[in-house]
Amino acid sequence: KLFVGSLIMLIFGYMGEAGLMSALPAFLVGCAAWIYMIFILWFGEGKAVVTTTSASVQTAYNTMMWIIIVGWAIYPLGYVFGYLLGTVDSSSLNLIYNLADFVNKILFGLVIWKAAMDEKQTAYSG
Repeated sequence: KLFVGSLIMLIFGYMGEAGLMSALPAFLVGCAAWIYMIFILWFGEGKAVVTTTSASVQTAYNTMMWIIIVGWAIYPLGYVFGYLLGTVDSSSLNLIYNLADFVNKILFGLVIWKAAMDEKQTAYSG
């Protein structure tokens, strides 16, 4: 489900950016897919599965959920300014998207690393 949601979000975002379809409908479909993924992770199957895991995994999961909600919001903001409003030149838009990639990927990596270190500590102490 998450893979399909990701594909829809990325494909429609690309289609709107590339001019293969109107930017607004592409944006709305991409945002709907993003909201669908948030729902699955926050309230659906993702949340149900994570409740059976250790405290450190649950903490990491909740932190990553906030990254998906807040950090991933940088991408639609770039899309709105660059493709819907046309107020950002391509260099600035590239900077926004690269900043979003930098922030989100590094934060995800740090959260995963922290959970692994916590799990390792728990394994050695108990």
